[in-house]
Amino acid sequence: MSPETVLDAVAVAFADDPAEVEQLLLDLAEAAGRAAYMRAYPFATDHGRECAVAAADAARDELLAALDLPLEPNGVAA
Repeated sequence: MSPETVLDAVAVAFADDPAEVEQLLLDLAEAAGRAAYMRAYPFATDHGRECAVAAADAARDELLAALDLPLEPNGVAA
C-alpha cells in the first residue's frame, strides 16, 4: 500500500514502530521551534540562525526518510 498523504505515511510508520516515529516528530518539533526562536531573536548571529534552520531541515529529512517518502533533489517531498 502506498500512502496518499503524509498523514497516511505517518499512520503506516507509526503502526510499524511508534517509538521511532514519535521521537522523530518530537525532534522535528524541537528543531523547528529552535529555528523559529533564532529567526526572531534579535541578538542571534547569522551563523546561529543558519545552523538552526539546517537542523530543522535535517530533522524533516530524517522524518521523511523514516516515512519512506521520496525526496526531490531540492529536499522537497515529491
